[in-house]
Amino acid sequence: MSDLSLFFREFIRHPGEVRAVLPTGRAAARAMARLITPSTGHVAEIGAGTGTITKAILDAGLPPENLELYELNASFCARLSEQFPRCIVHNLPAQEMVNVGRSDLDAVISGVPTLPMPDDLQMAIVGAALSMMKPGAPFMQITYGPLPPLSQNTRDALRLTYRKSPRIWANFPPARVYEFRQQP
Repeated sequence: MSDLSLFFREFIRHPGEVRAVLPTGRAAARAMARLITPSTGHVAEIGAGTGTITKAILDAGLPPENLELYELNASFCARLSEQFPRCIVHNLPAQEMVNVGRSDLDAVISGVPTLPMPDDLQMAIVGAALSMMKPGAPFMQITYGPLPPLSQNTRDALRLTYRKSPRIWANFPPARVYEFRQQP
């Protein structure tokens, strides 16, 4: 089964888990991985889906054993394990990464659809990631909407600043990537 077929099947079967209409496109995936180099260290990807962003992270030169993937959907986890056997795949919600993951992350890359989430869930997910990250490390978040993907309340509570990419027109729907960093 192709990634697109798997994505559509899971979107229909589990709409609460798969909230995007299509997987992330290659151009947006490259933008999500733009800060990754072979010497980056340890990275977590949350909401890894069918692995488009995962592939871009690995194509940027990160060793697969330095990449942990978190995905809620079990079918996507099975596909990720097949495609990326040297990566660590966790079938868990992103906010539970604090229970199993590394605590020295150099970056977290998020495909989790945070924009429509309530503030408390945004804070749980991003707070879990920040607690696992080195100080000042980037939290990369994709969004398809016109607003920042984290609410002002979440940004204020977690002391986050951001930079946003230009709109990525080669993605459907067009996307932006936000680079969040926690201030001391």
